[in-house]
Amino acid sequence: EATARERDQQLDIERRDRETEKARSAEELERAISALAAGLRRLSNGELTVSIDQAFAGSLDQLRIDFNGSIRQLEATMQSVTTSADTIRAGAVDLRGASENLAHRTERQAASLEEAAAALAEMSGSVTETLQQCDTAVDVAATALTSAKSSANIVQDAIVAMKRLEESSAKIRQIIDVIDQIAFQTNLLALNAGVEAARAGEAGKGFAVVAQEVRELAQKSAGAARDINSLINTSANDVENGVALVLKTGDSLTMIQQSITSINQTIGVIASSSREQSGRLREISSSVTDLDQMTQQNAAMVEETTAAVFSLSHEADELGNRISHFALSGGEIHRRVA
Repeated sequence: EATARERDQQLDIERRDRETEKARSAEELERAISALAAGLRRLSNGELTVSIDQAFAGSLDQLRIDFNGSIRQLEATMQSVTTSADTIRAGAVDLRGASENLAHRTERQAASLEEAAAALAEMSGSVTETLQQCDTAVDVAATALTSAKSSANIVQDAIVAMKRLEESSAKIRQIIDVIDQIAFQTNLLALNAGVEAARAGEAGKGFAVVAQEVRELAQKSAGAARDINSLINTSANDVENGVALVLKTGDSLTMIQQSITSINQTIGVIASSSREQSGRLREISSSVTDLDQMTQQNAAMVEETTAAVFSLSHEADELGNRISHFALSGGEIHRRVA
């Protein structure tokens, strides 16, 4: 009975010890759960500065260590995300300003290129019109040169005809001199015949009349020869003057022909230069047109980039607003859970 009573007492002591230990374990577990609940509640409110510093009993302390490590890792991650969001926001702001400036510059450049393309097109049209006028002038100069050559040939023919006329006048003058000499001899013979008729008396009266008629005809022939000679001299002077004028005309036509040839060559050089300028202007106009198209495409891409930058800035703002819900150690007072 004594042994049984001791064993019952020992069992009661052990039972009380177990109940005490159980109550202590339940209290420590309740304390740990309360601390974790408080930390999780503050974590749910966005406080990443929460920390459980009081150690838990036994194996429960590893739960505290893991909780604190998770909070520190999450805080470090959120701080990195905050830094990245700030960097993205700052870069988006700079990029947005640069995109807006680039968009404005691209618009102005596109407008300038469009005006330059229009001016080049107008200049190309003007050069083409000038080239057409040069071609027309070349044709007109060629026609004038042909006409000048033809006129020069006509003048040469006229000079030859004048020379022939001058030669014919000289021959006619020689013939008139012969006629004048014949008239002089006839007059002299008629005079001798009149003298002989006067010597013959009545028998020579009829012969004297004939001699008188012959003398008058000789005198008329001599007068006509003198008149013709005077006319021929006048004509010869006119022919000489005409030949001189024709020669001057020939010289003038030669100078005109040379001038037209020089003008034709000059117009040909101008036309060749105009063709080269027209070709270069077409190439420049084509390049400017391609550059204008590329600038328009760049303007469209800049607008898309600007829109993307605005969207990125908006997303960065949204990310910053979401992160601002959390309280980090660099922002608010570090609070600990007892």
